[in-house]
Amino acid sequence: MENEPTHDATLDKPFPLWFMLLLPIYAGGFLSLFLFPVAGDWRWLEGWAYVITFAINMGISYIIINQKNPRVIRNRAKLKKEGLTATTRKSAGSDRFIMPLMSVGFFGALIVPGLGHRFDWATITLTLEFIGLVLSNIGLIIMNVAVLQNSFASKILDINKGQTLIDTGLYAHARHPLYAGATLMILATPIALGSWWALLPAILAVLTLVARIESEEEMLIRGMNGYEDYQKQVKYKLIPGIY
Repeated sequence: MENEPTHDATLDKPFPLWFMLLLPIYAGGFLSLFLFPVAGDWRWLEGWAYVITFAINMGISYIIINQKNPRVIRNRAKLKKEGLTATTRKSAGSDRFIMPLMSVGFFGALIVPGLGHRFDWATITLTLEFIGLVLSNIGLIIMNVAVLQNSFASKILDINKGQTLIDTGLYAHARHPLYAGATLMILATPIALGSWWALLPAILAVLTLVARIESEEEMLIRGMNGYEDYQKQVKYKLIPGIY
């Protein structure tokens, strides 16, 4: 169930530790720009809890990924689609409208809680916020495990030269475990940040993610040998036993 793999030693060379340590700092700083200026309060505890746990989670995960599967970090950094054919280009082209919608939904799920904090909108209890924080980090862990297990887990819809079809680990239970983790993280983020209203843009992000799955599967059926057999082997897309 795989294409002929590409053997390039440079792709499997780990990045320097200092570079990996910059990633959580960058991620934390980036998230902070969407939280604290909007909230108008750099002492917002829920915001700091979210940013700090996200950064620590990402930092530890990517240090591990860098040691065990650095190739996937390089693949996820790619912005140019290189493996499309005439039969897969149309399906992959859906990224042009899906990614902007997904971004609006995700960043909306960060911005709306900030507005809620600034203007004292109805908030969520501290207990539920804590549960949301835990769930958002579990979602991120699922995403990172899926990335670790799949060297070709690209951010763009593409089929790389020598791409391998993974059917082990998390991929033995759901065909898109990375998206499953992302769904949990996105839906839990508004709760972690204390805003019911922010679930609206979060749901938009999840719906566009589901739409992306349909386009991705169409691309993989047309462009990757064995994918239809994999669909029969692993029947669920996101949640085993449900969807």
